[in-house]
Amino acid sequence: MTLTRNWKQSSFNVPLGRSNNMTLLFNTRSGQTLEFDRTEWAAIQRCFDSLEHKDPAPDRELVSCLATLGFVVPADLDEFREEEERLHHSKLDDSRLFITIAPTMACNQHCSYCFQQNTPKTRIMSARMQQATIEFVRRKIGNSRHLVVQWFGGEPLVAYAAITFMTRAFKAICAELGVHYYAEMLTNGVLLTPKRVAALSQLCVKALQISLDGTPETYSARRQVPITKAEAHYHYLTEHLQDIVEATGSVTIRINVDRENIEEAKYVVRRFKRHGFVDRRIDFRLGFINTSRGLVDCVPHDCFTNTEFAQQEVAFRRFLESEGCMVYGMPRRKLYPCTAVVRNSFTIDPNGNLGKCVPTMGTPQSSFALILPDDMDRTMRDVETAEMPFERFNPFSSEGCRGCRMLPACLGSCPKHHAEGRRVMACSMQEGLADKIAFYHSFHRGLDNQAQA
Repeated sequence: MTLTRNWKQSSFNVPLGRSNNMTLLFNTRSGQTLEFDRTEWAAIQRCFDSLEHKDPAPDRELVSCLATLGFVVPADLDEFREEEERLHHSKLDDSRLFITIAPTMACNQHCSYCFQQNTPKTRIMSARMQQATIEFVRRKIGNSRHLVVQWFGGEPLVAYAAITFMTRAFKAICAELGVHYYAEMLTNGVLLTPKRVAALSQLCVKALQISLDGTPETYSARRQVPITKAEAHYHYLTEHLQDIVEATGSVTIRINVDRENIEEAKYVVRRFKRHGFVDRRIDFRLGFINTSRGLVDCVPHDCFTNTEFAQQEVAFRRFLESEGCMVYGMPRRKLYPCTAVVRNSFTIDPNGNLGKCVPTMGTPQSSFALILPDDMDRTMRDVETAEMPFERFNPFSSEGCRGCRMLPACLGSCPKHHAEGRRVMACSMQEGLADKIAFYHSFHRGLDNQAQA
């Protein structure tokens, strides 16, 4: 690396003071974190000052180290412009086709906090619409080298036959075209029989998320199921979680919490741990129950504020570490905030409504076109000519995000927050940031030390 050019401090440096007189320096573009005591931090600040004032003789060795890690960049580099262009290219990238399919909006449970409470519980996607969905995917796959399907609902396993039928067709299309096929599924897990668990690998489901609510008693009350069924479900999961992990390679246990049941999240982790489940492929995480999606009028629970939830997440991460679990969630540079902003990404509900936003499936909020089984040519024309939701999404020019140092790791978060007439009032990425970065810096340093031992 040459040091003959001029340098400057990165626009994406985030200094985070700690109560122990240490300072963390986190760069949201490179993902690197450094920790300094008072003396070291003073030296870093002098280095940055010398670059700002174009000192002809900066500490070249220090500048070189900081440049390697992304904390110092060429003086003529417009980092915000580069990140904005990167997002633009990611939105237009057609190397992957993302399809989220809800084969039904029906569900076998009645969760008290469900954001789909006002969504019509449609029947299972008809055989005719399944064929049309397959044809839509076949026509859209184009130059894509990867097909990523997410099974959603309702409860997707209510429509298990539809999933297996469409999966066979997707795999055949991909095999013919030399495209890699990958699937994910969000489920409550109740309908995951041993036979279906064994079939997950054949369905190419490589990532599975199962939601829980704490103890079986809380689960029973919130899902409106008998306590005997709740206890049986927990027993089944503890007996078969390892099989699910082996079949998929990645399992997320999402524990939906509020002020009433937050302590029960530890119960869930310890229950699985008692059965020997300390596996890097299992991601235990808290689910934030709130009304921020704006899709339901009321959530009948004592919900956390954004700040309170961030504090609970920090405590839960420390708990997971103490239990020997892998802890995911370190802020990283993103390609896009979610697939809703990607042009080659679509949601398909049981009626063939095409949309972009997964949480609004089954509602008209993000639907922009309709699959017409009898006129697929028109369907494709409608899709190609439509202005899709979030097509103009750009957090780099959005009020509330413009100029923010967190943008590479956040990209504005939910695109709905940037809709015309709205203003981003609170940034969840900023909540508890110092504690979050401090935890992951220490946690990953510990993992590195273990690997080197």
